[in-house]
Amino acid sequence: MKRRQRLPEPLPPALAMEAALVVLLTEAEAALAELSVAGDRAPDTRMLVPACLAIEAMYSCRLAGIDARLSDLYLAQIGGVDERSTRAVQAVALWRSATALQRGRMRLREAPFDLALVEQTRQWLESGHDGSDDERLAAGALPVPETLPPPLRIALEAWEHFAADERIWMPPLVRSALLHAQFEALRPFEASHGPLSRVLVPLYLVSRRQLSTPLWFLSAYWHAHRVRYRARLRTALVDGNWEPWLAFFLLGVRASARSALIHAGDLLRLRESLHREARDIVNAPALIDSLLANPYTTLARASVAIGRTQATAGVLIQALVRKGWLREVTGRARRRIYLMPRILTAIERLPPMA
Repeated sequence: MKRRQRLPEPLPPALAMEAALVVLLTEAEAALAELSVAGDRAPDTRMLVPACLAIEAMYSCRLAGIDARLSDLYLAQIGGVDERSTRAVQAVALWRSATALQRGRMRLREAPFDLALVEQTRQWLESGHDGSDDERLAAGALPVPETLPPPLRIALEAWEHFAADERIWMPPLVRSALLHAQFEALRPFEASHGPLSRVLVPLYLVSRRQLSTPLWFLSAYWHAHRVRYRARLRTALVDGNWEPWLAFFLLGVRASARSALIHAGDLLRLRESLHREARDIVNAPALIDSLLANPYTTLARASVAIGRTQATAGVLIQALVRKGWLREVTGRARRRIYLMPRILTAIERLPPMA
C-alpha cells in the first residue's frame, strides 16, 4: 500500500530576518544585479548563454543522479551520440534541461509564472514536447495532470497563488527560496522532479525581472555543497526552521552570480585571444564564435557558422587542425566530428564559488 504523502504547511512561514540575513540578501541582490547588467550591456556576453545553460543543466542532472557530462550534451546537439547507448539517454536528459530555461523564458514574455508554465516545462523535460499547442490547454483545461490527488492539487494551487500574491511584500530572492523548498516538499512529478524544481528558480527570477540573461549556474553551487543543500531543506521543511535554508540559498545566489561573472569574463578574454591569434585565417572568427556555443563541430555545421560552402568550411577546418586547435574525434572517413579542446576546457573550468 502506497504511503500517503505528508504535505507541507502553506507558505509563507514565519521568518526572522535578522541582520546577518539582511546583509546576505543585500549582497546576493547586488551580485545578481551586476550579472544582469553585464548581460544586458555587453552584446558579446549573451554569446556565452549556451555555455552557462549547459553548466547549469549538467549540475542539475547530477543532483538528480544522472552522470551527465558536457561533452555528451554537445555531441547530442550535433547527432554525435549513439542513440542506443546509455550515454545517449543521459545526453537527451541533459539537453532537455539545458533548453528548458530558454523555452520558459520565451513563454514568460507573454504569460505569467504559473502552473501552466510548470506543466509545459515538465512535459518538455520528460518527453521533449511541451504541449504548447495542446488543444486542452488552449481550451482552459486544468494546467496540471488530473491524476494528482486532490490534496496535492490544492497545495500546488496554493504554491502558485503565493508566487503571484503581491499583497504579501517579500524580496523576490526570499520568495524564490521559499517556492523552491515548497516544491521540493510537494514532489508532484517524480519523473522530472529534480531538474524541474531547479529550473523553476531562475524562471521565477526572470518573471520578477531579477535575472535578465541566464548566465547562471546555481546548481553548480548546490552540487558542490549537496549534503548541506539537502540538510538545510530538511531543516526548513521538517523542523520549520527556515532561516538556515534562506542563508544557504542566498549564499548560493551570491557565489554563483559572482562566479558566473568571472567565468563570462574568462571566456570573452579567450575569444579575444583566439580571434587575435587567428587574424590571418579567413573565416576563423565566425567559427570560433560558433565553437563557444558548442566546442564540437562538423563540416555542415561549420559551413553554416561561417556562411560559406562546405568546401570553404573544409579548408578552414583543416587549417585549424594543422594549427592544433581542432581535433577529429570519430576516426571516421565520413561524417567526421571535430573538437576544440581549448574551448571545452575553458567552459568546464568554473571559478571558485565563495
